[in-house]
Amino acid sequence: MKISKRVFSAAIPFLLFFVSLPSFAVLGGDESSVAADTANMKATVKVTPGDAFAVHEIKASSRQVVREYVSPAGRVFGVAWEGSSIPDLQQLLGTYFQQYSAAAQAAKAGHPGRRPLNIQLPGLVVQTSGHMRSLHGRAFDPSLLPQGVSSDAVR
Repeated sequence: MKISKRVFSAAIPFLLFFVSLPSFAVLGGDESSVAADTANMKATVKVTPGDAFAVHEIKASSRQVVREYVSPAGRVFGVAWEGSSIPDLQQLLGTYFQQYSAAAQAAKAGHPGRRPLNIQLPGLVVQTSGHMRSLHGRAFDPSLLPQGVSSDAVR
């Protein structure tokens, strides 16, 4: 079967779009991308199922750990991380990132210097803290928490 140059040329942008998609299971997104996270971080994953939610813990050889909290419906309602660096929050937060970024800039403008960040918005909570080589944080959408699950579960 011979593929014409026109069909091949039209397919390239389509393929590039899918190759460039973020690899983290995005907050509010589907759990199906956890496998991509594991490959991207060159890590191992351990799934701990529960009645109200499952935790996908991804550990990289760099000692970075990302935990993705998934509801029984397969939706990521929270993420948490710890390690020597903060993971790419744009990938982790997905569509929530712009909201986070604006709130983080406002918080830092009001209180210059290094300090824990605590953003509490109606549809997004992000908390980060730590010190050099020991950073941790969490993010969740309170409206996505499964029934009977406290925000304290995302840790």
